[in-house]
Amino acid sequence: MEKVKVGVIGVGGHGRGRHLIPYTKLPNVEVVAIADVNPKRAEAVGNEFKVKYYTDYLEMIERENPDAVSIVTPTGLHARIAKEVLSKGVHVLVDKPLGANLNEVVDVVRTAKAKGKILMVGYWSRFSQALKFGTEVMNLGMVGEPYLAYGYLVRRRGIPGVPTFIDKELSGGKGALLDIGCYILDNLLSLLGFPKPITVSGATYTKFGRNPEEVKFNWGSWDPSKFELEDYAVGFVRFENGASMIIEVGWAANVSHVGEVGVYRVLGDKGGLEGRGHEAITDMSLHSRTSNFLYDTKPILGNVDMALEMVKAFIESVTQNKEPPTTGYQSIIIHSIIDAVYESASKGSEVRVTLPEV
Repeated sequence: MEKVKVGVIGVGGHGRGRHLIPYTKLPNVEVVAIADVNPKRAEAVGNEFKVKYYTDYLEMIERENPDAVSIVTPTGLHARIAKEVLSKGVHVLVDKPLGANLNEVVDVVRTAKAKGKILMVGYWSRFSQALKFGTEVMNLGMVGEPYLAYGYLVRRRGIPGVPTFIDKELSGGKGALLDIGCYILDNLLSLLGFPKPITVSGATYTKFGRNPEEVKFNWGSWDPSKFELEDYAVGFVRFENGASMIIEVGWAANVSHVGEVGVYRVLGDKGGLEGRGHEAITDMSLHSRTSNFLYDTKPILGNVDMALEMVKAFIESVTQNKEPPTTGYQSIIIHSIIDAVYESASKGSEVRVTLPEV
């Protein structure tokens, strides 16, 4: 079998752990090179995995001619790099989120379509066994007609005090909603079948990031006087099919739980799903009734390497020339909601959503 030649752009924590290492476990993949703007890290990781290393990803593509690459850079750079790489005729797996805003996302999706290349978005959380159980239950009609979805992903203290996440250019100029709120949306929308949003109301808050006394309780450090992002956001979405969704996301809040907690719920007229976890749903249960009894069902879930399943799905899409499980169009829906929450927060009123044509 001819191997798929792969490169990884950005080999920090997620690039190394969720992309590079999983690629090395696939027998039909050859990692030909990595690229990172940090010369020391590029050299160290290149030597560790015995692959060529670069500080310029375009040079890597020119010299190594990979079939596919993972892009695992700061969010604010995702769309630009993805568009450049796709334009070179290379298939792309972009770490979540696909871009900093809807316009960027649409631009990347259109580029992939024009070049006839696979574009997959790296929501490793989509490969959760708990989420797959929920999806199966939905497809079997056991929930019936869903009418309300709820997602909560909040840290007691977890502002990521590194430039990658809070520098306006590197982060894409957005905070908790873009960074981890995209997980809520991807999880819930995948259960709902990605319905079309029609209106959104939202609010954003910065209650901790500008307080110097809060820095020591969070992750890393930063200059509070230069903190310009939201550390909490809420949103309410109405869909074309009559369903609605509530989301609540925060890097920091005075809540009872210490770490990051995710709560997910889908209510239908025949049953309800409840999930627990973090960015990924790790536990899922179904709640319904028979003729005479209320009942609760929990599946027996196996242990799955979600990052490995993600890159495996990407490579299968490349080799079989088929649509990936996490598509660019799905991200258009996700980012239409994210952008609308920010717009609604700014205007103080509900906003209508019109999905662009691609």
